[in-house]
Amino acid sequence: MIARIATFEGGNADEMRRRNNEMLVDRTAEMPAGILRVIVLMKDESRWSVISFFGSEEGAAAAEERFEQMGDEIPESVRGKRIGVESYEVAFDVEMVR
Repeated sequence: MIARIATFEGGNADEMRRRNNEMLVDRTAEMPAGILRVIVLMKDESRWSVISFFGSEEGAAAAEERFEQMGDEIPESVRGKRIGVESYEVAFDVEMVR
C-alpha cells in the first residue's frame, strides 16, 4: 500500500473542510481512480495535509494527473499553497479495537 501525503499552507480552512466533505462524501466519482482511503489532517487554520492511500505505486502515479486537475479547480485562496508532496510505502498498519 502507498500513502501519498500532500501538505498545504494558507487558504481558507472552513471552505476546505466544506469542499473536502462534499467531495469525499457526495462526489466520490471525482476522486482519482484507484484511491482506497483519504485522511485530512488539520494542524491549525493555516496548515493541513491530505493522506491518500493506494494499492500500488502505479495506482498512486496514475492519480497524479487528477490531483493536478483538482488543484486547478480549487483556487489557491481556498486550498492554500501546496508546500510538499511525498509518497511512502505503508510498512505497518493496525487498527486498535478494544
